Amino acid sequence: MLLNPIESEMREQELKKYKQEVETTLAGIKSHRKPDPNFDLQKYIGTHFTVTGLSMPQLRAAFKHGYSFSHLPLNEQYQIYKYIYFNSEIFDVLLQALFFNEIYVRQAEPEFIFNELIEWLDRIDNWAHSDMLTHHFAYLHEHYPAMVYPHLQEWNKSENPWYRRQSVLSLLDYARFRNKKPTFNKIVALVTPLLTDKAYYVQKGVGWCLRETGIVYPEQTFNYLIKYHHLISSTAFAAAAEKLPTKEKEKLKLLRKKSRKK
Repeated sequence: MLLNPIESEMREQELKKYKQEVETTLAGIKSHRKPDPNFDLQKYIGTHFTVTGLSMPQLRAAFKHGYSFSHLPLNEQYQIYKYIYFNSEIFDVLLQALFFNEIYVRQAEPEFIFNELIEWLDRIDNWAHSDMLTHHFAYLHEHYPAMVYPHLQEWNKSENPWYRRQSVLSLLDYARFRNKKPTFNKIVALVTPLLTDKAYYVQKGVGWCLRETGIVYPEQTFNYLIKYHHLISSTAFAAAAEKLPTKEKEKLKLLRKKSRKK
């Protein structure tokens, strides 16, 4: 049974208390990462948010252990995590909210949660949070393509590079997780306009999407890579060709080399 949209609002004072609880809990966990003066984790992630340095297993464990509000109905938990997501400035704390949505997105009313997550997309400034949202959007696209795909077409033309990235990644995310896949034509209809996109993370998204498309439609994808070999950036090509057979990969590399010489 799908959950209905939230009907009542918690008081902000209560929401602030829960936000402080999550922030304090994560701050009290000792990082497993060894300090490296030559590695800037915040810069690597590419975010303005404060990064505590906790590993993904540590963050998952904290979420699984739960908080004082984890017993509340999912709709009430969603209010709390939404407040946390939009009001915390700590990268790892936002991930806790994104972890919760892995559960909520499968039980909430589809149109409600989809429109909510579009708002969440507006706060993205890094690939890690973006990729977490991709998992949610890909799930919704798989099960409600008529609702989601028109939005992906709009995002494909957005001035915001994170929207453009989502427009292709939300088609498949990881193909092995999709029981229902979009047609090859629907995929490339969104990939092709972004082949010459100037944004680095959009190009990473294009490559990722082509790699996963190749798993589902290997022959069509290889022919597509042949056709557009001269337009695909080196950033996108590295990901797109990652799982190709050696013979096909070498053929593409040779074509790209000849094109560069011309």
